[in-house]
Amino acid sequence: MNTILLAITAVVLVVLLALVLRPLQEEVEPRQEEDERISPLLRGINYLLSDEPDLALQEMVQVARLRSEAADVYMALGEMFRSRGEIGRAVRIHQNLLARPDLPKSLHLQAHMALAKDFQTGGLLDRALLQYDKALTLQSDHADALEASLRIREQSSEWLLAEELLSRLEQVRGASYGSRRAYLFSELATLCLAQGQVEEAATYAARAIELDKSCAPARMVAIKLALEAGNTDLAIEEVQSLRQLSSEHFALIIPGLLAYPEFYDRQGHALLMDMWRRKPDAELALSWLEALAGKRGVAQAESLYAELAFTPATLRESLRLQAVLGNEHDAHARFARQWRKRAKNYVCETCGIEVVDVRWQCPQCHSWGTLHPKHEERI
Repeated sequence: MNTILLAITAVVLVVLLALVLRPLQEEVEPRQEEDERISPLLRGINYLLSDEPDLALQEMVQVARLRSEAADVYMALGEMFRSRGEIGRAVRIHQNLLARPDLPKSLHLQAHMALAKDFQTGGLLDRALLQYDKALTLQSDHADALEASLRIREQSSEWLLAEELLSRLEQVRGASYGSRRAYLFSELATLCLAQGQVEEAATYAARAIELDKSCAPARMVAIKLALEAGNTDLAIEEVQSLRQLSSEHFALIIPGLLAYPEFYDRQGHALLMDMWRRKPDAELALSWLEALAGKRGVAQAESLYAELAFTPATLRESLRLQAVLGNEHDAHARFARQWRKRAKNYVCETCGIEVVDVRWQCPQCHSWGTLHPKHEERI
């Protein structure tokens, strides 16, 4: 049984106890009404324990009809509707709860959080943020509301607002999220660079590197800024730092180096070759061949291949090499090129999700910097 069903079962049990332990001096007729409610509650619990949520939901609806004033029953119903994907019904239940003048203050926070989760699950992020803000107005140190708001701001690329929420979350949890902040600053640096705000980009990149020296996207911004300024010594220093501190993401800088032909021809090629000779790396070799073929043609990639004397060691490496250098009339090469277009190239070390293009934040578990190049292909 999943976590949601367990939580709902707990709520139902609480409601059941509340009905059973009412004062004994009440009149007989109200007691009979309670018995009518207890019966569907018991059936609902039985269905939950039997992992039959659809039947349990029907019983909970019956309880709500018999006990229309019970906010806890409606909260449980809303959770069940959301877990079934019936977002509209969950929203209506939680909105109706918040509109009730007799709703206990202790449940306002719970209802705002539930409604926020409804909207977030349904993709209505602005409305979800509004409800999380209301929850934080009631309890400013609510960690779950802060975390959820932070993720929405990250998802919406609102990096400054995300950084503010991260600061609040650090205070609440008494923890330091320096590496996560570094990635937020690196996103700001990348955005500023794209908008031509060079000084701001340099500032954010430097702040990110100060927080996390292995933050690859910040290093990549610093390299591009150095190349744009014609400061080749600094560019080389940053390239070497990237290789040393974030070797798995190092190959991502190669297309950026090729974008500056004069630097690449005079120093970049020799720099990459020296790194290859010091520590042969399949990802470096293959990414270099792919980037060079795309930028300068297959002939130069073939020349580089001969210079590297690279031999693929896995099926994946062989397919990538064939996709770059294989003869267009060769069936294996055609297959390799089709495979390369749809191949998943990065895998999250935290949750295991695989994606085609690199992302600094995992789209599934939301961890930062956990997506790394795949080295083997599943067969």
